[in-house]
Amino acid sequence: MIRALILAALLALGLAPHALAKPLVAILADPSGTETTDLTAPFAILSESGAVDVKIVSPTAAPARLMPGVAWVRPHETQATFDRRYPAGPDMIIVPFIMDTKDPARAAWLRAQAKRGVRIVSICDGAFVLAEAGLLDGRQATGHWASHGKRAKSYPAVTWRQDARWVTDGKITTTAGVSASAPASLALLAELAGEETMRGAARRLGLPAPDRGHDATAYRFSGEAMGTAAGNVAAFWRHDRIALKLESGFDELAFGAALDGWTRSYRAKAWAVAPGGVTSRGGMTIYGAERLPEFSRTLKLTSSQPIEAMLGELGAAYGEPTARFVALQLEHPFWLGGR
Repeated sequence: MIRALILAALLALGLAPHALAKPLVAILADPSGTETTDLTAPFAILSESGAVDVKIVSPTAAPARLMPGVAWVRPHETQATFDRRYPAGPDMIIVPFIMDTKDPARAAWLRAQAKRGVRIVSICDGAFVLAEAGLLDGRQATGHWASHGKRAKSYPAVTWRQDARWVTDGKITTTAGVSASAPASLALLAELAGEETMRGAARRLGLPAPDRGHDATAYRFSGEAMGTAAGNVAAFWRHDRIALKLESGFDELAFGAALDGWTRSYRAKAWAVAPGGVTSRGGMTIYGAERLPEFSRTLKLTSSQPIEAMLGELGAAYGEPTARFVALQLEHPFWLGGR
């Protein structure tokens, strides 16, 4: 915290704190599949600040699959090279939802980092990874609204809350569903580098100030949602193949929102078009599939309020019920009528 305050003061004065290392944050990815926005939102926000050194870390050097949608992200480090390069460890580890929640090696590494006092954060159902490692036992935590019952049954030693977009207990923070990644990441940025740095990054990215207020019990699979999902799946002849043509310096928030949201509509599947790999403005390299389909729609990434913009575009393309269905999956207030 002292380092964060000093760093924030130097940045506010326009001084480059060369003598003071930036806080180091490791965001985990995994070849089994990593939730797109859970990874792209923290990376975008922390890297945009210029005050934090952010590394994507995976068990192997191979590009890790993002999901939903069709794209792969290149890790900056493997877990082994990260440990060798940064023997003192990171200041913070962020764990998105990862398909393989039960990797024993990852669990052991997280426990070792926790014992060293590293700040550990899960995004959405990355909470399963922390719970599997035993890091949430005896703590308060949260996760995606739809997995609350499963988490409560599988991990009864955890007090699972539904009344906040993120919950901090000691040196561990857990967040609610996918869209909580942005406000929680802003709050974490303030913790790492100070309020002024956080406000500047939020302003440049077009994001509102972080707000913990939330009621996960308001999110449920209603008749409307299930009917929309069934109807969209059934209309297979109208399904779109969406091209996200990436250019060097692309916006990670907009990319994540588009890849994630359009694919969750059940009316479309989004593909990253990134020949040879394309690197974002914050240094995230994305690969697309080697063989691409014939696309029925090409999207231009919207950099301001990317999730909200994506939901508006979905509503215009497929109707508001589909946009609401996607918002439900993202645990976004649009499901509640924008409240």
